[in-house]
Amino acid sequence: MSEAFLRAFHAAHAGAMSRAFERGGSYERLAALVPPGARVLDLACGDGALLRWLGDRAIGIDVSHHELELAQGRVAQARAQALPIAANAIDVCTCHLAFMLFDEPERVVAELARVIAPGGAFLAVLGGGPTAEGPRDAFHEFLAILDEERRIPALGDPRTRRETGWRELFAGWNVAPFERWEIDLGGTFDEIWQFASTSYELSGANVNAIRDELHARVGDRGACRAAMFLARAERVG
Repeated sequence: MSEAFLRAFHAAHAGAMSRAFERGGSYERLAALVPPGARVLDLACGDGALLRWLGDRAIGIDVSHHELELAQGRVAQARAQALPIAANAIDVCTCHLAFMLFDEPERVVAELARVIAPGGAFLAVLGGGPTAEGPRDAFHEFLAILDEERRIPALGDPRTRRETGWRELFAGWNVAPFERWEIDLGGTFDEIWQFASTSYELSGANVNAIRDELHARVGDRGACRAAMFLARAERVG
């Protein structure tokens, strides 16, 4: 079950995700899409990295109390499948690299339809993998090393990662074409490893051996680019 695995991971690594991605600018870029004055919910807010960009206009929900202990502002522990929010109370719901991990996505979408007011939107950033397909990119090399080390359960529902799947899950909503983003996470090896070390697929693996192998492949400094997709669904009134 994805949720049990994710709870355990974030209990052990609270705050790691925001430290990994804050250099890439995706939190800031997602926050900039939220209209001024909107009532905002940040779903799976983690330690509050996106909330810091959204400010007082947002509330955050996360299943991990370990992450929420690091967050500031208005946050609550809850599951995405059962939001403690009144109907039509939200104008925009944001979600950074989490929607594709949820169990029971139909229930999540039903909850979004309940709490987002007509005309409101769900904005989610989805992971897209490395942008390079050859050597010299640290993310590509990292995934190549992991190919023989994968030991984790399947996380989430494949439909949440594809535009066709979104059109199925969000039937009756206006679903926009996915927008591809690229983020730059290159730098020193320590900076690159800070990003790579947050991979769920390191669970149960020989982390030190993988770190050493990645260092041997990319050296003390390297390129590391990742693709993301902005997915947008607007609730029809």
